[in-house]
Amino acid sequence: MKNQELPKGKKLNKKQLRSITGGLMDCIDPMTGGCRKVSIGCAQLQCRPTIDPL
Repeated sequence: MKNQELPKGKKLNKKQLRSITGGLMDCIDPMTGGCRKVSIGCAQLQCRPTIDPL
């Protein structure tokens, strides 16, 4: 997807940008390919903590 400059567009704040991406963070480090952090707010399944059933 290309970045487009729209003449009537307005700049979105951080909260609005997060809602577009579904509220999930990108937790993969592009340099190492590993998780930068492990959180339930991560978009990638491998970076989310696993819950073991009892």
